[in-house]
Amino acid sequence: MASTIVILDDEQERLTAMSAVLSKRLPEYDLVTFKNAPDTIGWLDSNLASAAIISLDHDLFPQSDNEPDPGTGRDVADFLATQSPVCHVIIHTTNSLAAPGMELVLSDQGWTNSRVVPFNDLEWVTVWWIREVLDHL
Repeated sequence: MASTIVILDDEQERLTAMSAVLSKRLPEYDLVTFKNAPDTIGWLDSNLASAAIISLDHDLFPQSDNEPDPGTGRDVADFLATQSPVCHVIIHTTNSLAAPGMELVLSDQGWTNSRVVPFNDLEWVTVWWIREVLDHL
């Protein structure tokens, strides 16, 4: 059974808000979070079958000057496009130029997906994002 919600986002405040709403609304699901594309892809390569929902930000920034390039959510979408679809993907980004490409590469390979545009600081997490999660589990 798919029992894990996977989130890629480099902003700790977003991850904290998402984790809080998930622990309240869906405590039965495990949660794994990542701040860079390579770690996300590595985890998905071994654990994709356990993913119940995948939520991807596009723009990722290094957490320190010493950190390597974190890649982008598109890197993860491109990886997913090489795999058989197993769950719904939520694209949660303000990058209006990159999001359509992520949606298209996933849709072309049979992955269902939707888009959530962050708004009003973190309000979008409890107003819109959690509804997408609940609707697609």
